[in-house]
Amino acid sequence: MSTIITVFSMMVIGALIGGFTNYIAIKMLFHPYHEIRWFGYKLPFTPGLIPKRRNELSEKVGEMVTKHLLTPEVFKEKLVNPSTKKVLEDTIKVQFNTLKEKKYTVQNFVDRIDYPLEEKLNETIKSTIKEKIDQYYTSHKNEDIKSLIPEEILEQLNIQLNRVTPEILTKIDEYLVSEKGEQDIHSMVEEFFEQKGRMVGMIQMFMTTEDIVYRVKKELRNVIKQEKIKNMIDLQVHNQYDKWMAKPLQEVLTDERKEKAKTLFATEITESINVNKYLNTPLDELVPNLFVYMEGRGTERFIDYMIGKVGDNISLILERMKLAELIKDQIDRFELSYLEKLVIEISNKELKLITLLGFVLGGIIGLLQGIIAIFV
Repeated sequence: MSTIITVFSMMVIGALIGGFTNYIAIKMLFHPYHEIRWFGYKLPFTPGLIPKRRNELSEKVGEMVTKHLLTPEVFKEKLVNPSTKKVLEDTIKVQFNTLKEKKYTVQNFVDRIDYPLEEKLNETIKSTIKEKIDQYYTSHKNEDIKSLIPEEILEQLNIQLNRVTPEILTKIDEYLVSEKGEQDIHSMVEEFFEQKGRMVGMIQMFMTTEDIVYRVKKELRNVIKQEKIKNMIDLQVHNQYDKWMAKPLQEVLTDERKEKAKTLFATEITESINVNKYLNTPLDELVPNLFVYMEGRGTERFIDYMIGKVGDNISLILERMKLAELIKDQIDRFELSYLEKLVIEISNKELKLITLLGFVLGGIIGLLQGIIAIFV
């Protein structure tokens, strides 16, 4: 009976030693978290294995994930997966429908970031126009005006120039027959007689002022109808036009005039563009063709294009993201207690089996020792 008790006792003691040893070994993976010193000497097995090798562990995990799990090939395969494409297409279509239904404008998005886009765009347009005018002026200031005007515009100017003389003569004739013209001639006739004295004034004894005014008007109207007068005026108009066209740009457009012209053109063009109108126009009205296109095959083509571009550059993207470092940094941020909890949650069943195996092996070894002790 005592023999059986001895063997059983050794088996129980062996089981307890084996199980408790495995339990302690599992705990020593994490504990203690920090190094322990006793009388200035570092105690062995402190800190625990994982706290001690934490930096190396996180680095190896990062390398393993990027080299064997999250590889460029894995990302490419996921990107071209039909389900991924379907999700992306549906998402984009939903976003475009939202923009259309809620009548979103560019200004709506600008207001969210509190950026004075309208002011900046107007400033950019004005500065660009002024810059272009300066560049053009610098490049062509020594050239004559005629060489700077396009041929089509020159043809139109010549057509209009030929209408100047008839227009001048018409305006003169209208003036002569007008009440204002008659009053002016009447005043000039009276002034003439007053200045010339009695000798010339004797004419008034035979003709009234109104008769003289009538004759003057009649003669003047006859004069402006003569071909010779028309040719004289036409010649002067063309001469002045040719002289002006032959002048260099810098003579016609001085620096002072150029600055005024720059400001005027920049302001007028900017106001005619009306940036505010475009910023506050709903996107589906601002670019209707884009919405029609995206509602059709546009979304699919856009997704295919983007997936292709991302796929072609995925290696570079992952390299610049430094995914291994990102994983390492994230693991290093975890508290040791959280890491311990995480590992135990993942492998709780296996750790319990290891502890149980310790009890079983310890018991078997104790049993064998007891049996051997009986026969020795």
